[in-house]
Amino acid sequence: MILTKLRQFLYRNRRRLLITTGISALLYLSYQYLISKFQEYQQRLTEERFSREQIKRRFEQTQKDSLYTVYSLVPVLNNGIFESLAVEKITRDLQARRLEKGKSNVALNGSQVDDVSTTTATNATNVTEATGAGEVRKSKNELWNDLKIMSLTRLLTLIYAQSSLILLTRLQLNILARREYLEDAIKLASSKHGFVKKEFPGKDQRDEASYVNEQAYLSLSWWLLNRGWVSIRQRVERAVRETFKDITPRAELTLDDFALLLNKTQYLIEQSSDSEADQFTNLLLSTVLPPANLQNFVFQQTLDYTSCSFIGKDSDSLQVLIEETQNYINSPSVGIVMNSLATSGISTALNTIAHYIHNKPLIQPTDQDTETHRDISQRKLKLAVLLANVGKVANEFKTYPENSFINSMDSAEGLDELSASVYSNFEV
Repeated sequence: MILTKLRQFLYRNRRRLLITTGISALLYLSYQYLISKFQEYQQRLTEERFSREQIKRRFEQTQKDSLYTVYSLVPVLNNGIFESLAVEKITRDLQARRLEKGKSNVALNGSQVDDVSTTTATNATNVTEATGAGEVRKSKNELWNDLKIMSLTRLLTLIYAQSSLILLTRLQLNILARREYLEDAIKLASSKHGFVKKEFPGKDQRDEASYVNEQAYLSLSWWLLNRGWVSIRQRVERAVRETFKDITPRAELTLDDFALLLNKTQYLIEQSSDSEADQFTNLLLSTVLPPANLQNFVFQQTLDYTSCSFIGKDSDSLQVLIEETQNYINSPSVGIVMNSLATSGISTALNTIAHYIHNKPLIQPTDQDTETHRDISQRKLKLAVLLANVGKVANEFKTYPENSFINSMDSAEGLDELSASVYSNFEV
């Protein structure tokens, strides 16, 4: 009886029951679909966040590695510059002249010259000995002029050469880090979606060739360390001579005056004329990378025979890396970054000079120390005094492992942005 009524009820309401069941099933499936999509969205956000954090950590570590690499290479760079621009030798010659003058004055004051002929003969003998030595003895004014030009040339050459090294190292390590990141990302994506990358015969040889190409790419810094910086020195020296040609060592300058002269010199160094050969970017390119016909020469200086053989057989990957680096160096952004690096180095030098002279740095004044800053920057000093401190500042570049110049230039505006832009180029 009950079963009969139940069948009748179901029969009478079969349409409603079917609709209700269908709607319920649809709602359930929709709910499950939304839940699964929401979970996928959460997982994707988590993966993207992890990927961004991974890129950030990799980027920060690469910049640290670049700084450590610069610290390891800069002693070689400095050795060549200090040997070429031996300011201390000129200083010793000037000190010897001062001692000679002092001794001659004491001798004249402590004795009577009775025999003019004897004195004349003695002087003639001294002249003969000096002439016999075959050396042209420079006058005191000539020595001071040499000291002026060489001191300033050495300081600015150190700044620009180390700026070039920082720039090149940043580009090289970030380009290689980007390639490594892309390879890891492809492997991760393949394993996630169940794709197994087939290993082809000869893979180990290709990996070894790729490794050798990357090592050869990094070894190109040998050119800057041993040859390229000479071009910087020549350009710097021309700019220094042009700016300081009419300023004698006795001239009195304030630190602000001296800073303006250095800024003018910096402008002349970075100024590009209509001549393509005189373009600053071309100078920078020839400084940090060897010309194509000398690349093998650099590899012979830095790689073993086996590696050189690999390069001779397969250098396609290497040439791609070199061309990308050349494109970056030729870009306007690199010129801006180089200006920022050099400005940072010059500012550090001026602050160090102010600290040596006044025991206070020449920093931008606040409301509390405006008077102190004005007193320091407006106090007049002879150029000779400034040159003596320029020599001391140059020796600060020999400070290892921590160096205030390298640290300040490594934090220069635009350098991190340039390094980050490397990761946006996925064509390589």
